[in-house]
Amino acid sequence: MRFYNQLINESAPGALQAVPATTTVPSAEYPRVYADGRVIFRFHLPDAKTVQLEGGQGLCPKPVPLTKDADGYWTVTIPPSVMGFHYYWFNVDGVRMNDPGSQTFFGYNRETSGIELPDGQQISSDLVTAPVIPFYAPHEGAQGQLHEHSYLSQLTGKWRRCIVYTPPDYFDAANAGTRYPVLYLQHGAGEDETGWSRQGGVNFIMDNAIHGNSSNFFFRAGTTPEAKEMIVVMDNGYATYKQGTGSDGRDPSANYLPAFVRGDIEAFGDVLIKELIPMIDGKYRTIADRDHRAMAGLSMGGAQTMAIALSHLDMFSYIGTFSGAQFITPPASSGRATPPFEPGASYGGVFADAAAFNSKVRLLWMGAGTAELSLSESLRQNVEKLRAANIKVVQFHSPGTAHEWQTWRICLNKFAPLLFQA
Repeated sequence: MRFYNQLINESAPGALQAVPATTTVPSAEYPRVYADGRVIFRFHLPDAKTVQLEGGQGLCPKPVPLTKDADGYWTVTIPPSVMGFHYYWFNVDGVRMNDPGSQTFFGYNRETSGIELPDGQQISSDLVTAPVIPFYAPHEGAQGQLHEHSYLSQLTGKWRRCIVYTPPDYFDAANAGTRYPVLYLQHGAGEDETGWSRQGGVNFIMDNAIHGNSSNFFFRAGTTPEAKEMIVVMDNGYATYKQGTGSDGRDPSANYLPAFVRGDIEAFGDVLIKELIPMIDGKYRTIADRDHRAMAGLSMGGAQTMAIALSHLDMFSYIGTFSGAQFITPPASSGRATPPFEPGASYGGVFADAAAFNSKVRLLWMGAGTAELSLSESLRQNVEKLRAANIKVVQFHSPGTAHEWQTWRICLNKFAPLLFQA
Protein backbone atom coordinates (compact mmCIF):
# COMPACT_ATOMS: atom_id res chain seq x y z
CA MET A 1 0.00 0.00 0.00
CA ARG A 2 1.40 3.39 -0.99
CA PHE A 3 1.27 6.30 1.43
CA TYR A 4 0.92 10.03 1.02
CA ASN A 5 3.78 12.30 0.01
CA GLN A 6 1.96 14.33 -2.62
CA LEU A 7 1.58 18.10 -2.88
CA ILE A 8 -1.80 19.82 -2.62
CA ASN A 9 -2.19 22.72 -5.06
CA GLU A 10 -4.45 24.98 -3.02
CA SER A 11 -4.78 27.49 -5.87
CA ALA A 12 -6.19 24.89 -8.28
CA PRO A 13 -9.93 24.79 -8.93
CA GLY A 14 -12.30 22.27 -7.34
CA ALA A 15 -11.26 18.64 -7.38
CA LEU A 16 -7.77 19.51 -8.64
CA GLN A 17 -6.98 20.67 -5.10
CA ALA A 18 -7.24 17.00 -4.11
CA VAL A 19 -4.81 14.19 -4.85
CA PRO A 20 -5.64 10.61 -5.89
CA ALA A 21 -5.98 8.29 -2.92
CA THR A 22 -2.99 6.01 -2.41
CA THR A 23 -5.35 3.08 -2.99
CA THR A 24 -6.39 4.47 -6.41
CA VAL A 25 -5.10 2.30 -9.28
CA PRO A 26 -2.24 3.93 -11.22
CA SER A 27 -4.29 4.75 -14.32
CA ALA A 28 -7.17 6.41 -12.43
CA GLU A 29 -7.62 9.95 -11.13
CA TYR A 30 -10.47 9.16 -8.73
CA PRO A 31 -11.22 8.77 -5.90
CA ARG A 32 -9.35 11.84 -4.67
CA VAL A 33 -8.75 13.12 -1.15
CA TYR A 34 -8.56 16.70 0.10
CA ALA A 35 -6.24 17.92 2.83
CA ASP A 36 -9.28 18.70 4.99
CA GLY A 37 -10.42 15.05 4.87
CA ARG A 38 -13.14 15.28 2.21
CA VAL A 39 -13.23 12.62 -0.48
CA ILE A 40 -14.55 12.89 -4.04
CA PHE A 41 -15.70 9.76 -5.89
CA ARG A 42 -16.26 9.86 -9.65
CA PHE A 43 -16.70 7.27 -12.38
CA HIS A 44 -18.24 6.92 -15.83
CA LEU A 45 -21.43 4.86 -16.24
CA PRO A 46 -23.72 6.73 -18.65
CA ASP A 47 -26.48 4.11 -18.82
CA ALA A 48 -27.02 3.79 -15.06
CA LYS A 49 -30.24 5.15 -13.57
CA THR A 50 -29.22 5.44 -9.90
CA VAL A 51 -25.86 5.12 -8.14
CA GLN A 52 -25.19 5.13 -4.40
CA LEU A 53 -21.96 4.97 -2.41
CA GLU A 54 -22.03 2.31 0.31
CA GLY A 55 -19.38 1.04 2.68
CA GLY A 56 -18.03 0.43 6.14
CA GLN A 57 -19.03 2.11 9.36
CA GLY A 58 -16.40 4.84 9.33
CA LEU A 59 -16.85 6.00 5.73
CA CYS A 60 -20.59 6.16 5.09
CA PRO A 61 -22.85 4.33 7.56
CA LYS A 62 -25.80 5.09 5.27
CA PRO A 63 -25.92 5.01 1.44
CA VAL A 64 -24.93 8.29 -0.23
CA PRO A 65 -26.39 9.13 -3.68
CA LEU A 66 -24.14 10.21 -6.55
CA THR A 67 -25.14 12.79 -9.18
CA LYS A 68 -24.77 12.22 -12.93
CA ASP A 69 -23.63 14.97 -15.28
CA ALA A 70 -24.41 15.41 -18.98
CA ASP A 71 -21.42 13.28 -19.99
CA GLY A 72 -22.47 10.29 -17.89
CA TYR A 73 -20.03 10.82 -15.01
CA TRP A 74 -21.36 10.08 -11.53
CA THR A 75 -19.83 12.17 -8.73
CA VAL A 76 -20.16 12.76 -4.99
CA THR A 77 -18.00 14.52 -2.42
CA ILE A 78 -18.40 13.24 1.13
CA PRO A 79 -17.51 15.13 4.33
CA PRO A 80 -14.34 14.28 6.26
CA SER A 81 -14.39 10.68 7.53
CA VAL A 82 -12.32 8.79 10.07
CA MET A 83 -8.78 8.46 8.76
CA GLY A 84 -7.50 5.03 7.83
CA PHE A 85 -8.63 2.18 5.61
CA HIS A 86 -12.28 1.78 4.60
CA TYR A 87 -14.13 -0.74 2.45
CA TYR A 88 -16.67 0.69 0.01
CA TRP A 89 -18.60 -0.08 -3.17
CA PHE A 90 -21.27 1.39 -5.45
CA ASN A 91 -24.88 0.29 -5.66
CA VAL A 92 -25.76 0.66 -9.35
CA ASP A 93 -29.46 0.20 -10.05
CA GLY A 94 -29.64 -2.25 -7.17
CA VAL A 95 -26.51 -4.19 -8.11
CA ARG A 96 -23.33 -4.03 -6.05
CA MET A 97 -20.29 -2.90 -8.07
CA ASN A 98 -16.67 -2.21 -7.17
CA ASP A 99 -15.05 1.10 -8.09
CA PRO A 100 -12.92 0.59 -11.24
CA GLY A 101 -10.64 3.36 -9.99
CA SER A 102 -9.66 1.64 -6.74
CA GLN A 103 -7.71 -1.39 -5.67
CA THR A 104 -9.71 -4.26 -4.18
CA PHE A 105 -9.15 -6.09 -0.91
CA PHE A 106 -10.72 -9.27 0.41
CA GLY A 107 -13.53 -8.17 2.72
CA TYR A 108 -17.24 -8.88 3.07
CA ASN A 109 -16.44 -12.37 1.67
CA ARG A 110 -15.39 -11.00 -1.72
CA GLU A 111 -12.98 -8.67 -3.42
CA THR A 112 -14.11 -5.20 -2.32
CA SER A 113 -12.98 -1.67 -3.14
CA GLY A 114 -10.94 0.01 -0.45
CA ILE A 115 -9.67 3.51 0.21
CA GLU A 116 -6.94 4.82 2.50
CA LEU A 117 -7.90 8.19 4.01
CA PRO A 118 -5.08 10.29 5.45
CA ASP A 119 -5.02 12.80 8.23
CA GLY A 120 -4.69 16.24 6.70
CA GLN A 121 -1.15 16.52 8.01
CA GLN A 122 -0.12 13.51 5.93
CA ILE A 123 -0.46 15.51 2.71
CA SER A 124 1.98 18.29 1.82
CA SER A 125 0.50 21.70 1.12
CA ASP A 126 1.42 25.36 1.32
CA LEU A 127 0.86 25.13 5.06
CA VAL A 128 2.29 21.67 5.73
CA THR A 129 5.62 21.24 3.94
CA ALA A 130 6.58 17.85 5.39
CA PRO A 131 3.95 15.11 5.55
CA VAL A 132 3.50 13.42 8.93
CA ILE A 133 4.01 9.67 8.63
CA PRO A 134 1.61 7.40 10.54
CA PHE A 135 2.69 4.36 12.54
CA TYR A 136 1.28 2.02 9.87
CA ALA A 137 3.36 3.49 7.02
CA PRO A 138 6.81 2.39 5.79
CA HIS A 139 9.92 4.04 7.16
CA GLU A 140 13.60 4.32 6.31
CA GLY A 141 15.95 1.77 7.78
CA ALA A 142 15.75 -1.97 8.40
CA GLN A 143 12.37 -3.48 7.58
CA GLY A 144 10.78 -6.80 8.35
CA GLN A 145 9.61 -9.16 5.63
CA LEU A 146 6.38 -10.95 4.77
CA HIS A 147 6.44 -14.59 3.66
CA GLU A 148 3.68 -16.78 2.22
CA HIS A 149 3.36 -20.46 3.08
CA SER A 150 0.99 -23.06 1.66
CA TYR A 151 0.55 -26.29 3.60
CA LEU A 152 -1.63 -29.36 3.28
CA SER A 153 -3.81 -29.80 6.36
CA GLN A 154 -4.44 -33.40 7.28
CA LEU A 155 -7.34 -32.31 9.49
CA THR A 156 -9.22 -30.49 6.73
CA GLY A 157 -7.88 -32.36 3.73
CA LYS A 158 -7.24 -29.03 2.01
CA TRP A 159 -4.34 -26.77 1.18
CA ARG A 160 -4.16 -23.76 3.47
CA ARG A 161 -2.14 -20.55 3.38
CA CYS A 162 -0.58 -18.44 6.09
CA ILE A 163 1.33 -15.14 5.96
CA VAL A 164 4.37 -14.78 8.23
CA TYR A 165 6.15 -11.58 9.27
CA THR A 166 9.79 -11.82 10.29
CA PRO A 167 11.34 -8.83 12.07
CA PRO A 168 14.15 -6.63 10.74
CA ASP A 169 17.57 -8.31 10.83
CA TYR A 170 16.04 -11.81 11.16
CA PHE A 171 18.13 -13.00 8.20
CA ASP A 172 21.32 -11.18 9.14
CA ALA A 173 24.24 -13.53 9.64
CA ALA A 174 24.88 -12.03 13.06
CA ASN A 175 21.44 -13.20 14.19
CA ALA A 176 21.65 -16.73 12.79
CA GLY A 177 21.40 -18.21 16.28
CA THR A 178 18.73 -15.87 17.61
CA ARG A 179 15.28 -17.27 18.40
CA TYR A 180 12.10 -15.20 18.54
CA PRO A 181 8.72 -15.20 20.28
CA VAL A 182 5.61 -15.60 18.12
CA LEU A 183 2.28 -13.76 17.87
CA TYR A 184 -0.57 -15.60 16.11
CA LEU A 185 -2.77 -12.83 14.72
CA GLN A 186 -6.21 -13.46 13.24
CA HIS A 187 -8.43 -11.56 10.80
CA GLY A 188 -12.17 -10.89 11.05
CA ALA A 189 -15.29 -12.39 9.50
CA GLY A 190 -15.51 -12.01 5.73
CA GLU A 191 -11.74 -11.49 5.46
CA ASP A 192 -8.81 -13.85 5.05
CA GLU A 193 -5.17 -14.30 5.97
CA THR A 194 -4.14 -11.35 3.75
CA GLY A 195 -6.17 -8.85 5.78
CA TRP A 196 -3.51 -7.86 8.29
CA SER A 197 -0.83 -7.45 5.63
CA ARG A 198 -2.89 -5.68 2.95
CA GLN A 199 -5.52 -3.71 4.87
CA GLY A 200 -3.78 -3.57 8.22
CA GLY A 201 -0.17 -2.77 7.35
CA VAL A 202 1.02 -5.23 10.01
CA ASN A 203 4.63 -5.22 8.81
CA PHE A 204 4.88 -1.44 9.07
CA ILE A 205 3.14 -1.38 12.46
CA MET A 206 5.55 -3.98 13.79
CA ASP A 207 8.62 -2.33 12.25
CA ASN A 208 7.75 1.03 13.77
CA ALA A 209 6.91 -0.53 17.15
CA ILE A 210 10.23 -2.38 17.21
CA HIS A 211 12.16 0.73 16.20
CA GLY A 212 10.33 2.89 18.74
CA ASN A 213 8.55 4.96 16.09
CA SER A 214 4.96 4.26 17.13
CA SER A 215 4.41 6.50 20.14
CA ASN A 216 1.92 9.34 20.07
CA PHE A 217 0.21 7.77 17.06
CA PHE A 218 2.57 9.13 14.42
CA PHE A 219 6.13 8.29 13.45
CA ARG A 220 8.85 9.72 15.68
CA ALA A 221 12.48 9.07 14.80
CA GLY A 222 15.20 8.60 17.37
CA THR A 223 13.19 7.05 20.18
CA THR A 224 14.06 3.92 22.10
CA PRO A 225 12.70 0.53 20.98
CA GLU A 226 9.23 -0.28 22.27
CA ALA A 227 8.28 -3.76 21.08
CA LYS A 228 10.38 -6.90 21.25
CA GLU A 229 11.37 -8.38 17.93
CA MET A 230 8.90 -11.15 17.17
CA ILE A 231 7.49 -13.34 14.43
CA VAL A 232 3.84 -12.74 13.51
CA VAL A 233 1.76 -15.51 11.90
CA MET A 234 -1.55 -14.82 10.13
CA ASP A 235 -3.57 -17.86 9.08
CA ASN A 236 -6.94 -18.29 7.38
CA GLY A 237 -9.53 -18.42 10.15
CA TYR A 238 -11.94 -20.77 8.38
CA ALA A 239 -11.66 -24.54 8.70
CA THR A 240 -13.89 -27.60 8.50
CA TYR A 241 -12.87 -31.18 9.20
CA LYS A 242 -12.58 -33.57 6.30
CA GLN A 243 -14.87 -36.56 6.46
CA GLY A 244 -13.76 -39.13 9.02
CA THR A 245 -11.56 -36.74 11.01
CA GLY A 246 -12.13 -34.24 13.77
CA SER A 247 -11.67 -34.02 17.49
CA ASP A 248 -11.77 -37.06 19.71
CA GLY A 249 -15.34 -36.23 20.63
CA ARG A 250 -14.40 -33.40 22.98
CA ASP A 251 -15.54 -29.96 21.90
CA PRO A 252 -12.76 -27.64 23.17
CA SER A 253 -15.01 -24.60 22.81
CA ALA A 254 -17.93 -26.04 24.80
CA ASN A 255 -19.13 -23.56 27.40
CA TYR A 256 -16.87 -20.88 25.94
CA LEU A 257 -19.09 -19.64 23.13
CA PRO A 258 -22.68 -20.14 21.92
CA ALA A 259 -23.39 -23.33 20.02
CA PHE A 260 -23.90 -21.53 16.72
CA VAL A 261 -20.20 -20.60 16.50
CA ARG A 262 -18.57 -23.63 18.12
CA GLY A 263 -18.05 -25.86 15.08
CA ASP A 264 -15.85 -23.60 12.99
CA ILE A 265 -13.79 -22.53 15.99
CA GLU A 266 -13.22 -26.13 17.02
CA ALA A 267 -11.82 -27.11 13.61
CA PHE A 268 -9.69 -23.98 13.28
CA GLY A 269 -8.44 -24.44 16.85
CA ASP A 270 -7.33 -27.97 16.04
CA VAL A 271 -5.53 -26.77 12.89
CA LEU A 272 -3.79 -24.02 14.85
CA ILE A 273 -2.68 -26.20 17.75
CA LYS A 274 -1.90 -29.46 15.95
CA GLU A 275 -0.64 -28.29 12.54
CA LEU A 276 0.14 -24.58 12.25
CA ILE A 277 2.14 -24.06 15.44
CA PRO A 278 4.29 -27.18 14.90
CA MET A 279 4.92 -26.12 11.29
CA ILE A 280 5.98 -22.60 12.29
CA ASP A 281 8.21 -23.93 15.08
CA GLY A 282 9.83 -26.22 12.51
CA LYS A 283 10.38 -23.64 9.78
CA TYR A 284 11.36 -20.60 11.87
CA ARG A 285 13.70 -19.91 14.76
CA THR A 286 10.99 -19.64 17.39
CA ILE A 287 11.12 -19.89 21.16
CA ALA A 288 8.65 -22.74 21.32
CA ASP A 289 7.08 -22.37 24.75
CA ARG A 290 3.98 -20.73 26.21
CA ASP A 291 5.90 -17.82 27.73
CA HIS A 292 6.95 -16.75 24.24
CA ARG A 293 3.68 -17.37 22.40
CA ALA A 294 0.76 -14.94 22.03
CA MET A 295 -2.57 -14.98 20.23
CA ALA A 296 -4.77 -12.05 19.22
CA GLY A 297 -7.44 -11.26 16.68
CA LEU A 298 -9.98 -8.76 15.50
CA SER A 299 -13.76 -9.26 15.64
CA MET A 300 -14.29 -12.94 14.71
CA GLY A 301 -10.58 -13.45 15.30
CA GLY A 302 -11.11 -12.12 18.82
CA ALA A 303 -13.76 -14.75 19.43
CA GLN A 304 -11.38 -17.41 18.12
CA THR A 305 -8.57 -16.10 20.29
CA MET A 306 -10.65 -16.22 23.46
CA ALA A 307 -12.04 -19.69 22.76
CA ILE A 308 -8.74 -21.24 21.68
CA ALA A 309 -6.19 -19.52 23.90
CA LEU A 310 -8.28 -19.75 27.07
CA SER A 311 -8.69 -23.49 26.53
CA HIS A 312 -4.96 -23.92 25.85
CA LEU A 313 -3.19 -21.93 28.54
CA ASP A 314 -0.45 -24.51 28.31
CA MET A 315 0.26 -23.00 24.88
CA PHE A 316 -0.33 -19.24 25.28
CA SER A 317 0.51 -16.69 27.94
CA TYR A 318 -0.45 -13.46 26.08
CA ILE A 319 -4.00 -12.94 24.83
CA GLY A 320 -5.48 -9.97 22.95
CA THR A 321 -8.82 -9.18 21.36
CA PHE A 322 -9.56 -6.15 19.17
CA SER A 323 -13.29 -5.38 18.80
CA GLY A 324 -13.52 -9.02 19.73
CA ALA A 325 -16.79 -10.86 19.68
CA GLN A 326 -15.73 -12.67 22.83
CA PHE A 327 -19.06 -11.88 24.48
CA ILE A 328 -21.30 -12.81 21.59
CA THR A 329 -24.99 -11.99 21.36
CA PRO A 330 -26.60 -13.49 18.25
CA PRO A 331 -28.96 -11.43 16.11
CA ALA A 332 -32.47 -11.15 17.55
CA SER A 333 -33.81 -12.71 14.35
CA SER A 334 -31.86 -15.90 15.05
CA GLY A 335 -34.05 -16.82 18.01
CA ARG A 336 -30.97 -18.08 19.86
CA ALA A 337 -30.06 -16.94 23.34
CA THR A 338 -26.58 -16.34 24.70
CA PRO A 339 -25.99 -16.49 28.46
CA PRO A 340 -24.41 -13.34 29.90
CA PHE A 341 -20.68 -13.38 30.53
CA GLU A 342 -19.90 -14.51 34.07
CA PRO A 343 -16.24 -14.90 35.10
CA GLY A 344 -17.04 -17.82 37.38
CA ALA A 345 -18.67 -19.93 34.66
CA SER A 346 -17.96 -18.62 31.15
CA TYR A 347 -15.11 -20.05 29.09
CA GLY A 348 -15.17 -23.24 31.10
CA GLY A 349 -14.62 -21.41 34.38
CA VAL A 350 -11.08 -20.42 33.44
CA PHE A 351 -11.49 -17.13 35.34
CA ALA A 352 -12.92 -18.75 38.50
CA ASP A 353 -9.53 -18.99 40.22
CA ALA A 354 -8.10 -15.50 39.77
CA ALA A 355 -4.75 -16.30 41.37
CA ALA A 356 -4.21 -19.29 39.10
CA PHE A 357 -5.26 -17.36 36.00
CA ASN A 358 -3.11 -14.34 36.78
CA SER A 359 -0.09 -16.55 37.40
CA LYS A 360 -0.44 -18.18 33.99
CA VAL A 361 -1.56 -15.30 31.76
CA ARG A 362 1.02 -12.55 31.54
CA LEU A 363 -1.29 -10.25 29.56
CA LEU A 364 -5.04 -10.22 28.86
CA TRP A 365 -5.69 -7.19 26.61
CA MET A 366 -9.06 -6.06 25.26
CA GLY A 367 -9.74 -3.11 22.97
CA ALA A 368 -12.52 -1.59 20.88
CA GLY A 369 -13.40 1.67 19.14
CA THR A 370 -15.68 4.14 20.87
CA ALA A 371 -17.77 4.47 17.69
CA GLU A 372 -18.67 0.76 17.72
CA LEU A 373 -21.12 1.39 20.49
CA SER A 374 -22.41 -2.06 21.41
CA LEU A 375 -18.99 -3.71 21.42
CA SER A 376 -17.42 -0.82 23.30
CA GLU A 377 -20.12 -0.86 25.99
CA SER A 378 -20.03 -4.67 26.22
CA LEU A 379 -16.28 -4.45 26.71
CA ARG A 380 -16.66 -1.93 29.54
CA GLN A 381 -19.25 -4.04 31.33
CA ASN A 382 -17.37 -7.30 31.07
CA VAL A 383 -14.01 -5.84 32.01
CA GLU A 384 -15.72 -4.53 35.15
CA LYS A 385 -16.85 -8.10 35.88
CA LEU A 386 -13.34 -9.45 35.32
CA ARG A 387 -11.79 -6.84 37.59
CA ALA A 388 -14.41 -7.48 40.25
CA ALA A 389 -13.27 -11.11 40.11
CA ASN A 390 -9.65 -9.92 40.57
CA ILE A 391 -8.62 -10.83 37.01
CA LYS A 392 -5.83 -8.64 35.66
CA VAL A 393 -6.90 -7.16 32.33
CA VAL A 394 -5.87 -4.18 30.19
CA GLN A 395 -8.76 -2.25 28.63
CA PHE A 396 -8.39 0.17 25.71
CA HIS A 397 -10.90 2.27 23.76
CA SER A 398 -9.78 3.86 20.50
CA PRO A 399 -11.31 7.37 20.35
CA GLY A 400 -13.80 7.93 17.54
CA THR A 401 -13.08 4.81 15.50
CA ALA A 402 -15.63 2.23 14.39
CA HIS A 403 -15.65 -1.49 13.57
CA GLU A 404 -13.01 -0.97 10.91
CA TRP A 405 -9.30 -1.33 10.30
CA GLN A 406 -8.22 1.91 11.94
CA THR A 407 -9.45 0.58 15.28
CA TRP A 408 -7.56 -2.67 14.78
CA ARG A 409 -4.37 -0.98 13.61
CA ILE A 410 -4.39 1.19 16.71
CA CYS A 411 -5.12 -1.82 18.93
CA LEU A 412 -2.17 -3.76 17.53
CA ASN A 413 0.03 -0.68 17.93
CA LYS A 414 -0.91 -0.55 21.62
CA PHE A 415 -0.81 -4.31 22.20
CA ALA A 416 2.48 -5.30 20.52
CA PRO A 417 4.83 -3.27 22.79
CA LEU A 418 3.40 -5.06 25.83
CA LEU A 419 4.26 -8.55 24.57
CA PHE A 420 7.12 -10.66 25.90
CA GLN A 421 8.40 -7.93 28.19
CA ALA A 422 8.34 -9.99 31.41
